[in-house]
Amino acid sequence: MRGLLIYAMRKYLAIIAMLFLSMAISAQKHDNLLLWGYDETPTETIWGGMVLDFSEPKVRLYAQKRKIDLGFYVITGIDSSGRLLYYTNGISIRDTTHNRMLNGDTINPGPVWEQMKDYDYPNGPFGFSLPAPGMPNCYYMFHMGSSFIPTLSTAPFYYTLINMALNNDKGAVVEKNKIILPLGSDYTAPVAVKHGNGRDWWIITGEVSTPLIHTFLLDPAGVHGPFTTTMPYQFPGDEYQSVNDISPDGQTYVRCDDFNGLYIYNFNRCSGAFSNLKVMPFGDEDFWCITSVFGPDSKKLYLSTFSGITAVDLSAPDISASFDTLAWYDGNVQPLGTGFFNPNLFPDGKIYYATTNSNQTLHVIHNPELPGFAADAEQHGLFLPKLNNGSMCLYPNYRLAEWEASPCDTLNGQRPGDGFIKTDYLPSEATRAGYTLLPPLIRKPAGQRREGPAPERPPIQELVRRQLEARKEQH
Repeated sequence: MRGLLIYAMRKYLAIIAMLFLSMAISAQKHDNLLLWGYDETPTETIWGGMVLDFSEPKVRLYAQKRKIDLGFYVITGIDSSGRLLYYTNGISIRDTTHNRMLNGDTINPGPVWEQMKDYDYPNGPFGFSLPAPGMPNCYYMFHMGSSFIPTLSTAPFYYTLINMALNNDKGAVVEKNKIILPLGSDYTAPVAVKHGNGRDWWIITGEVSTPLIHTFLLDPAGVHGPFTTTMPYQFPGDEYQSVNDISPDGQTYVRCDDFNGLYIYNFNRCSGAFSNLKVMPFGDEDFWCITSVFGPDSKKLYLSTFSGITAVDLSAPDISASFDTLAWYDGNVQPLGTGFFNPNLFPDGKIYYATTNSNQTLHVIHNPELPGFAADAEQHGLFLPKLNNGSMCLYPNYRLAEWEASPCDTLNGQRPGDGFIKTDYLPSEATRAGYTLLPPLIRKPAGQRREGPAPERPPIQELVRRQLEARKEQH
């Protein structure tokens, strides 16, 4: 009898342990939802809200009734189990009832907000939500505004603090529009990466057409910075506002200067220091780049224009020689032109691209860890039941854990099965303060590449003007 009881108890504990493990493994799903769509229009079935849900092995699409439009500017707050907490279109913050969150009005205040308050914020997506270190149920939302001082620019840079334990667990904004970088400059698209201690965060941005990089530290005491780095090299001429990225392992930061080329930095997750700058010019007059996104292996980097997707392998002995064109826009319309817009790497290991207009499709890179055409960049790879007006959340890697055995690996707060992925501290090269100028990126000769016309390069002012006109026509 006693043996049977011990066996039963062990079996019971094993079942509990398996359940706990499965729950823990499912954690860190802060990036498991992509929201898009318009407010509800009863007579039009292609209007309304939609969700792309990565919480299960099979990706799900489902409708979600909303009271606001989502466009270029979408930031979501999602808990570690993948449950939606809040979202914003840059005008107001909405809770899970899709009503305005308590004190969640007037995000990104100013003339642009006044002009667009009945629609959605025109510039973006320049922001993200981060779990507040040491503050259960709290989230920091970092978000860029837009201004016309002195010309159209991305500024100021704000944070807003949300406490989800307030207002009957629907959440409330407790600090709003706190300026961390002021008006007067045009700031680059921000990125975030986990500190090497596995708890805190680094936030990185910079100033367009200058060599300046600004870094902030988020820890239990709040937001610190900016800590400013001056790059030792700067491309001559103007810099175009582009989407930047940091590798999933947190060790490579890329600033994409659309007009000129790439700045590729080693990043130290302990100190927040940048080193070993590699400068890679664009060698073709008709080549440019508005977005950069890493594959899951932290080596493949995908660059895109409205007209195509290209790739380089940052681990290759000759990075420039690895440059390849994977897709060129095929001219398809659904119902408008479906050029390549903002991308993000999602939990299923695929990269999804929004399109440049309101459409019913996303482009997909199915195997971004593989080289060349094996990456399988499929245009219109996912059909959408409702229109998406360029919405794409740019999530950081929430699963990145401690930089194991590094000087700042001191907290040891993460355990096996909790959904975090540790990286080993293996400095690959000595820290250098200078820079290395790499050979330029040049597309392969005709006959060895997918052909296409020279892509249009509209200024950001023209893109915003187009969106303003489109929003007025739709309403």
